[in-house]
Amino acid sequence: MTLDVAESGYSASNRIIGGHDAALEQFPWIVRLGYNTGDAELDWMCGGALLTDRHVVTAAHCVQTSDEYNLTTIRAGEHNTQTDRDCALRVCAPAVQDRNIKSIKSHSQYNKPEYHNDLALVVLDKPVQLNDYVLPICLPRREQLTPAAVRLGEPLVVAGWGTLNMTTEQRATVLQYVAVPVLPPERCNRVNQGFRLASTEICAGATLNKDACGGDSGGPMMKVFDTPDGPKTFLVGVVSFGPTICGSKQPGVYTSVPHFLPWMLDNIVK
Repeated sequence: MTLDVAESGYSASNRIIGGHDAALEQFPWIVRLGYNTGDAELDWMCGGALLTDRHVVTAAHCVQTSDEYNLTTIRAGEHNTQTDRDCALRVCAPAVQDRNIKSIKSHSQYNKPEYHNDLALVVLDKPVQLNDYVLPICLPRREQLTPAAVRLGEPLVVAGWGTLNMTTEQRATVLQYVAVPVLPPERCNRVNQGFRLASTEICAGATLNKDACGGDSGGPMMKVFDTPDGPKTFLVGVVSFGPTICGSKQPGVYTSVPHFLPWMLDNIVK
């Protein structure tokens, strides 16, 4: 296992509605979660982020089992779901890396109350091979844990291979990203009847045709911070849930990583 701040958060170069194609290597920590649904091929229904070469963080609702599907596989190094290997400007990435799952730990207070504490850690059966296209994201440190680290109105980036078109339910083939502004908590209190945003969550979005959407759940919400080693990308949130119609000027709810950092670190080092 590696949890090395010096090696995390580097980038060599829409659930996303209204996003942009990511560049190859832009988000090397993003992984896909594959589910056995009884068909010959896996269904890739959620995202996540590498924290170490063996640990992935995602949403707790993405790791729940049912009679219809079961999470079996984590894929790292994906960019275009239709090609393997991915190439850009005559430079090709290594093949994707699929790993089985050794264990899953959802937060003990997930859905208590409903919709809250939506966070889980997945341990891989063996480490991924780190390279320019597969790297861990940085976890917040002291300077990224202050209240001023994430400000109202500030755009934060989310990424994934989720729904591109709400009418056709077409999913992205190339990794997408979009910036969503941080909103006052009360803006998210109307997302679901009876829901009240907790201090453990971030409210963001509400921009027409720009949103995370079905298939992006569990993916990272990111911010670039200056560090002594140069700019690095840090994990500040995890895509949790949002409006039924993505990109409809209704905000989305994101699990706040700084709040759960002690829980995450405790479970990584076990």
